[in-house]
Amino acid sequence: MHPPRPDWYEEFYAFLLDTGMQSYEAEVAGYKSQLFTNLKGKAETVLEIGIGTGPNLKYYAGDNDFHVFGIDPNRKMEKYARAAALNAGLPPENFKFTRAVAEALPVSDASIDAVVGTLVLCSVKDVNMTLKEVMRVLKPGGIYLFMEHVAAK
Repeated sequence: MHPPRPDWYEEFYAFLLDTGMQSYEAEVAGYKSQLFTNLKGKAETVLEIGIGTGPNLKYYAGDNDFHVFGIDPNRKMEKYARAAALNAGLPPENFKFTRAVAEALPVSDASIDAVVGTLVLCSVKDVNMTLKEVMRVLKPGGIYLFMEHVAAK
C-alpha cells in the first residue's frame, strides 16, 4: 500500500477527479464505447485497476452479467464510484470496491475474465509489477483492456 495521505487530500483529489475529468470523458466517450464492446459476451468478472470515481462504469450498464471489482488506493474514491455504478444502473450486488494497489491485486490467480485500466499506469509505483499482477489474475485467454497516455519503454 502506498504511504497514507491526509484525509482532506484524498477527499479533495477524489472530488477534483469526479468534477475535473468530465470534459475529457465526454471527448473520449465514443472511443471508450468501442473499446468496451470487446468485453460484451466475453467477460463476466471484470477487475478495474485504479477505478477512481468510476467513469467507466457506464460502459458495463445494461448487462447484468458483469461483476465489477474496482480497486483504488484512495478510499475516498469509493463513494463516487458507488454513485457512478448506481447512476449507470449497475446492480449494487454486481459492484465491489476495494482499497488496494495494482502492484498487489487482492484476488486469486487466474480468477478474472478481464482487467481494465484507463489512465492508471502513470500513477502506479511499479509498472512492471502491475503488469505481472494483471497477468497473474487473468484467466487463460482473459482480456487486458487498457487506454493509457504514457509512452512505452
